[in-house]
Amino acid sequence: MSGTPSSELHCTVLSRRETMTSTKLVFLFSVAVISLGTVRTAEADLPHVEISNWAIRFGAQMWEIGKQVTRIREIKERYQSEAKIEQVDGFAMVKEMAEEMENMMGDKIEAIKRIMDAAEQLSVSHPRLSRQDLYEMRQRAETIEYYNAKRLNMYHKSGPKAGELLDNHKELIMSNSQHFGNVGVNTSVSAVHVPTNVFDGGPDVMNGILWSEQLDRIFMTNYESDPSLTWQYFGSSTGFMRQYPATKWGQGEWEPDLFDCRLRPWYLQAAASPKDMIILVDTSGSMTGVRKEIAKHVVLTLLDTLSENDFINIYKFSEVPVPVVPCFKDKLVQANLENVRELRNGMMESETSDIANFTSAFTTAFEILAKYNRTTQGSQCNQAIMLVTDGAPVGYREIFEKYNWPHKPVRVFTYVIGREIIDTAATNWMACANKGYFARVTSLAEVREQVLKYIPVLSRPMVMYQKDHPVIWTSAYIDIATRTKPKFLMAISVATPVYDRKNFSNIIEKILINDIWEEKTRTVRTANLLGVAGTDIPVTELKKRTPAYKLGVNGYSFIVNNNGFVLHHPDHRPLDADGLLKPNYNTVDLSEVELVDSDGGPRENDTYLMTMRREMIERREGETSFKVRVHHDGMRRVSVRRQRYYYRGLKGTPYSLGLALPDGYGHFRVVAETEVKRLMADHNINVSSFFSGKNWKIHPDWIYCRYNYDHLKSFDSPEAQVMHFVDRTQRERWRWNSKHPRPSHDSARSHKQDDNFYCDKHLMQSLIFDAQATEVFDKNISLSIDRQDPGLGMLMALLARHAMFKLFGISVAFVATRSGLLRWQDISTIDDKHFSEANLNAIDQTWYKRAVDQYSVEPDSFVYSVPFSTGTGITNESVVTASHAIFVEKGGYKAPAAVVGLQYKNSAFRETFFNITSGCTGGVQCRRTCSSGDLSCYVVDNHGYIVISKEERDTGRFFGEIDWLVMDSLIHYGVFKRVRIYDYQAVCKDMQGHRSAANFILTPLRYMKWFVQWMVGRATWLILQTQIAHLMNPDWAWAMEQEQADYHNEDNDESPGPTPTGGEFMADGDISIIVHDEAVTMDNAYANKTRPRPCDQQADLYVLQPEKLFKGDKPDSVKGKQNCNSNNLGARQCERHYSTHKIPHSNLLLLVIDTTCRCETQKQKIEMEEVRVNESLFCERPQENLYRLRPSVCLSYHPEEEEIKQCGKGSLQLPSLLLMTTTMIYSILKAI
Repeated sequence: MSGTPSSELHCTVLSRRETMTSTKLVFLFSVAVISLGTVRTAEADLPHVEISNWAIRFGAQMWEIGKQVTRIREIKERYQSEAKIEQVDGFAMVKEMAEEMENMMGDKIEAIKRIMDAAEQLSVSHPRLSRQDLYEMRQRAETIEYYNAKRLNMYHKSGPKAGELLDNHKELIMSNSQHFGNVGVNTSVSAVHVPTNVFDGGPDVMNGILWSEQLDRIFMTNYESDPSLTWQYFGSSTGFMRQYPATKWGQGEWEPDLFDCRLRPWYLQAAASPKDMIILVDTSGSMTGVRKEIAKHVVLTLLDTLSENDFINIYKFSEVPVPVVPCFKDKLVQANLENVRELRNGMMESETSDIANFTSAFTTAFEILAKYNRTTQGSQCNQAIMLVTDGAPVGYREIFEKYNWPHKPVRVFTYVIGREIIDTAATNWMACANKGYFARVTSLAEVREQVLKYIPVLSRPMVMYQKDHPVIWTSAYIDIATRTKPKFLMAISVATPVYDRKNFSNIIEKILINDIWEEKTRTVRTANLLGVAGTDIPVTELKKRTPAYKLGVNGYSFIVNNNGFVLHHPDHRPLDADGLLKPNYNTVDLSEVELVDSDGGPRENDTYLMTMRREMIERREGETSFKVRVHHDGMRRVSVRRQRYYYRGLKGTPYSLGLALPDGYGHFRVVAETEVKRLMADHNINVSSFFSGKNWKIHPDWIYCRYNYDHLKSFDSPEAQVMHFVDRTQRERWRWNSKHPRPSHDSARSHKQDDNFYCDKHLMQSLIFDAQATEVFDKNISLSIDRQDPGLGMLMALLARHAMFKLFGISVAFVATRSGLLRWQDISTIDDKHFSEANLNAIDQTWYKRAVDQYSVEPDSFVYSVPFSTGTGITNESVVTASHAIFVEKGGYKAPAAVVGLQYKNSAFRETFFNITSGCTGGVQCRRTCSSGDLSCYVVDNHGYIVISKEERDTGRFFGEIDWLVMDSLIHYGVFKRVRIYDYQAVCKDMQGHRSAANFILTPLRYMKWFVQWMVGRATWLILQTQIAHLMNPDWAWAMEQEQADYHNEDNDESPGPTPTGGEFMADGDISIIVHDEAVTMDNAYANKTRPRPCDQQADLYVLQPEKLFKGDKPDSVKGKQNCNSNNLGARQCERHYSTHKIPHSNLLLLVIDTTCRCETQKQKIEMEEVRVNESLFCERPQENLYRLRPSVCLSYHPEEEEIKQCGKGSLQLPSLLLMTTTMIYSILKAI
């Protein structure tokens, strides 16, 4: 049947498509509905009384249909008779969950300490191979065997060797592991990743790979004793990373691979204590061309080495120092993603001129650092000045004597740019005299290796203390192993530094004696960092310690670190609408996800929220309560509710755990469990029978029961796994292993299938009870007649389930319970994706949450919703979803047990409405109905979205898009309340390359110049990222030590490789690639048409105020009128009337508008708009002043450090003609 409203009675329409029996039932049913209303004659204007009757009849009919189809009464009776209600003790719950997390995190600390201790011992005991030894091995065609992660399981695809392994590759059997992010792994060995810019044949790298191979036994022992462990790794200071279990790297050997473990957050934070850093960039007239490009990339690589516990600023200087970001003048800013991004952008454009004034630059840097040290701001730990220049005329001793000597609190690192610079004595002295390091950068290819040399220097005090191994915890970031998966996985890391236990090293110096270079060996004091040991903890593993069924519907957990950033929170949205990582995805503050209900503007701090935030950062225990605005459905709906928060610090970590529970029902739980053994003994019932059929599923992310290791037993689905354990619970000698597995280093520990599992006893027994309580839902039978509900209920009870489905256009009925069980019955599939596939998550589904909230508004009601529309229209084959919460009420308390619901075909739902509204009560002919042309009838939900309209294309649209004047009037009368929400995680996309029409007059030569510049720029980028120069001739790319190098150290010998000039996986875990010229992450994802940036957005949403539609306890209507043509004196003056009524037993509103008087209408969409900040307030960012807590450990000083004399002497790199040529051409074209 078409969607055109019919004037026939509902019973007549239905009689044409059903049997005679159904016709009689529907006729009686319609008469029963009609008897609910009062017969009225049509009124001259809007038929207000009849409109009220329409609303009552439609609401009553849909309530009765839903109630009977979903078996509300039967399911509720089962819960009501057997379930209990318990009050939730928030403090006890957060304490229990926090202790579970502390135990798990403590186990991970012990695991990495075992790796660290073994690595330090292995390094000392390993017989070192010298450069000569390695050379002789190559001459004998001997190789050092290890599994290179980029050379695994890759085969020739065609030719005579098709199917054979590629040269220098190995084969390794792997199996997909759900525990490791559904990637292929081999848990018998580890694999080594060597960055593209690191020469894997150098002595240091090869020796490290050799001795670290014996870490495999530690990795395996850790994993065997603690099945919750995921990736374990050792990141070497030489650049390689050994990772367990072995897995194939995402990029092959010949593909661009920008990963370097030394730029990962876990390495950077563990390798050195936090730091305040000021970068001074020489922009004098000599810093042009290639020097300028190299200097820029040095700075950008330095930014990659920072973490959120560091503070940073960059000054460009020639005559006077100028901050690259004007807002950051005279201060240090936290090195979070947003601030680093601003600094990156500030470095993109810089002019070179005049003469460098080093005195002014150093004075500015020292004074800022001194101010922060004096006022206890910043990191209060390491302080450093990084000088990037092409040379200095003198050492400026007087500056250092005034500001830094004798204690030298500020280290000075100098980077001299350029191959042709001969006199580096002054810059070398600056670094050596101030506990820093001197590096000479002669080409783009060696930028990274030279920049990274400052990190081991900062680590020296830590290494010299030897026994202090600080344990660090990172913010959440995207797991690299899942970077190619459609679903990103968030993780945190725990790591600790690994020290070289040798305090002295033998070095070989080349000394010029009588014009002959001679080698001399001597012993010097050293303090070398070997690397960092760490392991990942998926955020999902943290969530397992806060089970959702314990938190209840609309309750949630969250974790905050020492900077106030959330590790996880239900409103943390790391991906944008296109599935790309947001620029600031892992530095989202607690104040940006908890939206307090207040009348203030954006980012106005609420006292209660800020107090909770501060106490959580300080890891205190506490409790508070305040109202929040909670958005749903992609920020199209909003709920306002009061929540109570409980929080507690996690010992041994910088984190705090918080729980949020809604006031009222959130503090009560339904307790109903089936004890399997007792049920079998008393009634001889097989509980597996409760799960008969295939029309049921469980929450896919909840842990009911599982084996601790994937290899013990695999299952095709979560349902198969649950049924396996349901069967096991009925066996003799069954015992519940209800505690998460803890490490056991007992060699006799059993890894047999029988006992190596975990089961949540309460969740499993609740699931079995729910399955038994909802068994009736699967029955396709008529129900027993409810004698207390004559009329409609009695008539509906006579119909079989499938008959009701067909009669009323129902496609599916369902029930979801507190234990994550979902049951359904359907007779047709409307969408390509079945209802059960899209609605697996039980209490996490929006329809579940909204139904529970609706219960306090109107207990006997359904919540209706339709898919959102942009105006293209909802088809007849789309659905209307209705859901109703079943509460258990005992002793004055109530708590939700389940939610039932159904989905109507949109066409049938509309038909039912227009059949009712096309006639008057009692069958009297009406002059004006919803089918007539002069009335517009709308059914609108409690957030202002159209559920039913004459125009089918309006379904799913915000009513303000149809008639904003009427919507505004309803807001004025208080029927709807405007609620403004803010999105502090928004991404705004600025158009790039926008030009005016005047560009069309540009000459063809200019266009050609742009094209050539682009081509050369891309070619240069490709060379640097893929190391094409190295492939053509390896000697072109590797940095070679000069004869006058710092030391030729037999114990610390290296051959550093080229550094791609592009960016790196961002230091805070952002796997998106940042190319320093232009962003290639989200930044390049839009083909240079848009550039995403973090921003704040806002939107006005609307919430129905149902009390405005009642007078006392009786329904009332709101009537309004609008003067039309009031601005047009020549036109006929008239008024447009409307009437609105609450539809009982629902979240719906009936709105009828008289369209006799034609009025001009206005339209207004619900859209997120950027919060514009006044230019004068642009620098005053409230989030910069939020409270934070520094890491508890700072190791920045050791009294014997002055004995270490290694401070760098520079390097020389053999030229790459191809790279230099393209870079010079690109620079010249940019300057034109």
